[in-house]
Amino acid sequence: MADPNFNYQSIQNQPHHEHEVTKDEEEEEPKVSTLELFSDLVIVVAIHVVATPLEESHFNEFGLYFARVFYLWLAWHMMTIFMNAAVLMKSSNCPIHNSFIFVWMAFILHMSQAFSVNNDMIAALWYLFLRAFETAIYWRSMIHPYKAIKLADGSMTLSVSDDWLKAMSDYIPVMVFTFIFCEFIPLSLAVYWGHHDDLYSPMVATSIVLIILSFFVGAVRAVEKQNGNQGQQQQMSKDANVINGFDVEHFEERYELISLIFTGELCFAAGTPGNSVGAYGVLFMAFSVYLLTFKSHPLNGVKFWARGILYSVAGLFLYAGIFCAIPAIGSAFVRIVESEQKEEEEEEVEGSVSAGELLCYSAGAFMILSAFLNLMHVDPDGSAAPKISLRNRGLIRIFVGLIIWSLSVLIPDKVEFQGAPLASIVVPFLALVTCSIEIWAVGSLKIAFE
Repeated sequence: MADPNFNYQSIQNQPHHEHEVTKDEEEEEPKVSTLELFSDLVIVVAIHVVATPLEESHFNEFGLYFARVFYLWLAWHMMTIFMNAAVLMKSSNCPIHNSFIFVWMAFILHMSQAFSVNNDMIAALWYLFLRAFETAIYWRSMIHPYKAIKLADGSMTLSVSDDWLKAMSDYIPVMVFTFIFCEFIPLSLAVYWGHHDDLYSPMVATSIVLIILSFFVGAVRAVEKQNGNQGQQQQMSKDANVINGFDVEHFEERYELISLIFTGELCFAAGTPGNSVGAYGVLFMAFSVYLLTFKSHPLNGVKFWARGILYSVAGLFLYAGIFCAIPAIGSAFVRIVESEQKEEEEEEVEGSVSAGELLCYSAGAFMILSAFLNLMHVDPDGSAAPKISLRNRGLIRIFVGLIIWSLSVLIPDKVEFQGAPLASIVVPFLALVTCSIEIWAVGSLKIAFE
């Protein structure tokens, strides 16, 4: 029971300079919580379920595969925005926040269950429920923020300013507009006009195009508003990592960590019993993907997240393509390791591709998409400048990606080495050569000498 004689006003008026250590310790904590990592594992499992049909030789619905991954990625990204706000409001340990994340994971698992039995209509309905839930909880976090925090000595302070809350609340109409006109209406029509378990694909494609356009239109409007109100933007946040109301370091950590999980998932194919050449190939490919993702840029350079919202939005969609490419690489290697004896017995389906062709297409796409992602970074100047310029490194990776794509035509399907397609050796080799050149150029890996 509260003490009626307790003076709460005196607590609020206590000076905060004695708690510098506590605040520093808070800043040193990782931006991404363990609960967020847990949710990342759930979304990776869901995308793995979506990529599993690629392991079948008769699968030829690659547009459907992209659409499934795209909507899972979008659901994950929109929840990341909610988590980003929680980082700045210091509400990550709030029980309400944790409950929301668990409910979100339940929605994702229901979607993956529907995808596993090819019931895209049910998956679309779960997706719409999920997006309505995400929009509602973001609205709730802005309108009724969990922003009062208690310091070690019992004094109270606010985790965010009212100006920041107002700036972030401006995103609510944008989120509602995107959900209603770019997702709810097109996907509802896709379900209504669909047959049996199949969605009406033209409306699905329309939805994806509208979502991409809405992101870029919103980014352009945000830039115009920022340029017209530059002084207030700087006054709103003294933190250099907070751009347009978002903590860019949190976004960077989230995307890097989930990329790392996707890269590690490639190694599942190496543990599959079967062809040893394919198993070694996937290990080399996984190592190349890791190096190309994390070690191909200078350690002291500027990443695209910090360059503004337009660069960030462009990077988001490039990441969406990468999240499609990496699981497809893993599925191709699963088919290679398990060999394609069953494929020879099965009747070929029009539009289907062999394991080697799938590897070339997906690995080439990863090389090109990741090259464009790196081209948005900024290299340091002066003595710290890389030996090869950013543009030339990007052109090298794009050129290698095009070569890998061309291997699907240049190397016949029947050309094998110890029972594995020749592409399972050539593609990892080209990727390793490329990342070796880039690492040498930027000096991200060095031997320490005394």
